Amino acid sequence: MKRITFSISVLAFALAACALPSTSDPAATETAIAAQVMTQLAPTQTPNPVVSEVEPSQFQTPNPPPTVPSAISDTPREAAISATLDITGQYLMAFHACDTAAAECRDPRNHQVYLAQSDDGAQWSIVPGWTPYTGSVPDVIRRGDTLYIFTPGSMARYHLDTGVFDGPMRITISGADGFVDPSAIIDGDGRLVLFFLHGQAGGDPAGCLPQETTCEKRFGSATEVEGSDGASFTVDEGDRAAVTLSTTGAIRTASDPDIFFDGAQYVLYISYGPSTAAWTAPDLRGTYARVAALTDGLLSNGTGGIASGYFDPITRQYWTFSHAPRPNEATAIRRATHADLSRQLSAGDWSVALSGTSLGLTATTNVESAGFALNAP
Repeated sequence: MKRITFSISVLAFALAACALPSTSDPAATETAIAAQVMTQLAPTQTPNPVVSEVEPSQFQTPNPPPTVPSAISDTPREAAISATLDITGQYLMAFHACDTAAAECRDPRNHQVYLAQSDDGAQWSIVPGWTPYTGSVPDVIRRGDTLYIFTPGSMARYHLDTGVFDGPMRITISGADGFVDPSAIIDGDGRLVLFFLHGQAGGDPAGCLPQETTCEKRFGSATEVEGSDGASFTVDEGDRAAVTLSTTGAIRTASDPDIFFDGAQYVLYISYGPSTAAWTAPDLRGTYARVAALTDGLLSNGTGGIASGYFDPITRQYWTFSHAPRPNEATAIRRATHADLSRQLSAGDWSVALSGTSLGLTATTNVESAGFALNAP
């Protein structure tokens, strides 16, 4: 067992509050708020987002009420924190959590980023010594002796060999007019590649603008700039996927891409609210197509969104992690194991992998937005 000791100098900063829709504006979703926080606009008072009930067949994104929290400062604050992080698990997962008894958890600015580990993908525990920090919808990846944790507009690094913690710090994608929901993968040349949803001025990036009845959501990729160590990226040519939405149709939102390789092809998960569509391509930077064997490409229909995937080469099984709100209980991350992408997952395929109680948090804590990684150089 290898014990990794960190003497961490943490740059703990609060994300800037930004100009969200007024109480008379159309509803903003979590993706919309995360996108606007990411732009680091001047502080202002903003409305809380609240999740509404969603019909599974509509794949909708949640809506907020007209309530106003206090502004968030964008002044960085440094604090020296010493911790011993005992990272021994074969698998890692970044996720966000929020105690519904203590905060408005449908506001992503109240989310905290955690790091968990596992040796089998089914039983998880928070990395001993981990100190959560403010952030939402995280993704984690390991390259060499460095862990990278991405959240909308920012990135943190853990150098396992030296025990140095960098960030969180802003990231840039040259050539993108705004971006949200980054998901990381390493290409054949050892470079980080981010998959993301293109931003949208004047509205929720996951949905159509108020004046539109149909629209197209574009998902792109961007490659790490040499020497930036995960802080700067340049957009790759073309779109990786495009989803047509209709305000009166079945698919009304599309967001939260997740990219992984299954040994034969690249798999891209895209969330339609509480549902997940599977897309594939033979080349990382190619054009992805919905899996033809699945109706509308849906791997899950109302049983789980904001998914993260992995293909286990030993068992030849896909591991899909997702979450979906359930009545009268805190949200948990669930896992489904399946041999292929040819059938839609049912409610019985999912079992709880991480919950507030299983992780030693409170029973009222929402655990959401899995970001999976193999803990190997």
